Amino acid sequence: MFSKYILILCLLCSQAMAQEITGRVMSLDNAGNMEDLPGATVYYQPDKKGGIVGTNGMFSIKVQQFPGWLYIRSLGFKADSVWVTKSQFFHVHLRAQDSELSEVKVVASPGGQDVQSIQSREVLTMKTLAKAACCNLSESFETNASVSVNFSDAVTGAKQISLLGLSGTYVQTQVENVPSIRGLKSTYGLNYIPGTWIRSIDLSKGQSSVVNGYESMTGAINMELAKPDTSEVYFLNAYGNSQGRFEVNQQAAHKFNGKLSTALLTHYSQQAARIDGNGDGFMDLPLFNLINVMNRWKYASEHWMVQAGASYLRETRLAGQNGFDEQQSNRYQVYGFGSNTGRFEAFAKIARLFPTKPWKGVGLILSTSQHQNDAYFAFKQYAGREQSMFGNLIYQSMISNTNHTWKAGASFLYDAYQERYLDSSFARTELVPGFFGEYTLIIPNKFTFVVGNRIDFHNQLGTKWVPRMHAKWDIAANWIMRASLGKGWRRVNPLAENMGFLANSRYLQVGADLNPLEEAWNYGVSIAHDFTIGNRKANLVFDYFQTDFTHQWMVDMETAHAIRMYSSPGVSYAKSAQVEFNYSPLPRLEWKTAYRFQDVASDYLSESGAIRRLSKPFLNRDRVLVNVAYATKYDIWKFDLTWQWSGARRIPNAYVHAGDAPEVSAPAFSMVYGQVTRQFKHWEMYLGVENLFNFTQPNPIMGAADPFVRGFDATMVWGPVAGRMVYTGLRYKIN
Repeated sequence: MFSKYILILCLLCSQAMAQEITGRVMSLDNAGNMEDLPGATVYYQPDKKGGIVGTNGMFSIKVQQFPGWLYIRSLGFKADSVWVTKSQFFHVHLRAQDSELSEVKVVASPGGQDVQSIQSREVLTMKTLAKAACCNLSESFETNASVSVNFSDAVTGAKQISLLGLSGTYVQTQVENVPSIRGLKSTYGLNYIPGTWIRSIDLSKGQSSVVNGYESMTGAINMELAKPDTSEVYFLNAYGNSQGRFEVNQQAAHKFNGKLSTALLTHYSQQAARIDGNGDGFMDLPLFNLINVMNRWKYASEHWMVQAGASYLRETRLAGQNGFDEQQSNRYQVYGFGSNTGRFEAFAKIARLFPTKPWKGVGLILSTSQHQNDAYFAFKQYAGREQSMFGNLIYQSMISNTNHTWKAGASFLYDAYQERYLDSSFARTELVPGFFGEYTLIIPNKFTFVVGNRIDFHNQLGTKWVPRMHAKWDIAANWIMRASLGKGWRRVNPLAENMGFLANSRYLQVGADLNPLEEAWNYGVSIAHDFTIGNRKANLVFDYFQTDFTHQWMVDMETAHAIRMYSSPGVSYAKSAQVEFNYSPLPRLEWKTAYRFQDVASDYLSESGAIRRLSKPFLNRDRVLVNVAYATKYDIWKFDLTWQWSGARRIPNAYVHAGDAPEVSAPAFSMVYGQVTRQFKHWEMYLGVENLFNFTQPNPIMGAADPFVRGFDATMVWGPVAGRMVYTGLRYKIN
């Protein structure tokens, strides 16, 4: 009898161990057509077991316990999940994502971290951008801890961003994967992209994919603009501030049918008032008029996705002493700055889709642009012309299943520059064909590894090899570790990238052996942890990145009365560490706190040949950011408050060479931003303030009383130039 019970117990145990989940995964289109979906992945959460769907669409997983969630996903399709309570057969249908080639669904943590991305990536959504006035791209990072934005000088109004301790020229900036702020556009390019056009900003730290090019050194910024098929039928934004600035943005979209749509985006902004808050006789902000228009089209069918568009902008700037008038003043008696810019751009993006094979695709990106800028700094004249063309062909597929995918392709870049400064002319034509390949290994919910290589052939700098690697490890539940390593390089545009440095009486000295190549290795690690405090979501992110230059172009302001340009004589590096904490202590209340530390230094060369290692000027070592956001129910009222603290920073000694003088530091300071928004059915009003406590840098212009003698310098800018600014505006939309 006892042996009978033993036999029954063994049979029950074997039956329990034989529990199995089986099923079939198929694709489902809008017409109701279904096909087997081989290569899809299935994952059972309680047992942490997964499997791959076979060529017949079938899968089978042996499990130990019930109940639990079964997750099903496939590249190019919307993921699905099933609640499993017993051994049974499931028939799962996945619908294709309505997206372009290589787009991914973004799943963000409370702080905007993309938890699915293999890179250390933040997503700034429309909700994030609306926390501030966000009139253009340069004003889109006020609530972001990773990016700093500063004026390059106290005259032109040009701004530059800083990421991982280095300027924006080392950040690859794209609009929907099309190269954007580079070349001659790098001077004022941050001001040329209206904030209301932007739907999201993807900010990646460290190296980007080799698919996107070779110029990324410290990170990448990719902006997604309003799409014709998903935008509002009509959108209007009107803005005005206490410093005399006014803006109007309009967007209109129309769908002709289920496949074809178009959108027209317009932007106008003007700075009409002459502001001189510190009484130094110079305008704190330049007068300007900017018109920007874009028309874009989209065609989407089952097998093709085509987008095309064109844009044109025109801007005039005027700055200098309060009495300066471009039509009447003598430039040798009243200091003035003027700039006239015109730019035309066109792009096309073509993707061949395979509905039954969503892991496969072919994409072609084409763009062309013409840019012209004429400027003067008193008697110093500048003229620049640029013609550029870009093409990128991408093919992607898988090896046996979607755990092994690959991309390959070819790119081509053409740049033709003609520049004139004072009595010197500069002209060059760059041709850069390149080839790339990238392999991705995925162990579902555990590990992802990407390795890529590209080779480019520059007609002036020779053959360049760019290797890059990314890894993502799901250490445990809600713990993610990322690592990256890679190289980037670029060809320097000395005048366009340093235009603000011409607002002084220094003479320009260029080294005879100057190498226009900049090349650097970047490597870093990021750890993210999502957790709860009580029952409220929280998020903690720590990252460290380092950039080591093998070649760098030095712009040396350390010598009194001169701007010296030469190739780095030794070591040049940038180290950046940041910790960010995000928490929602109450419903609809969000709290962000971040601290960033930067150690950036280079070896500088004195006129006598001595080498001295100095920290990078105008860059603060420490930075703290706190942002608090609260919204009432249904977002009827929204309140946002941001506090930024910038630590001390070194500034060049403007009177003697750095080799003969101790370092000089600018003091730490704080900035406070606030905004209140009232939501109505079709429109909303907002009221905000920037630089609430009215902090400005004392005497940002050296020698302002007599700008035509030695010693005049408007480039020693380390803090805010203009004081408190109050703004208001309204947004109206028809969905």
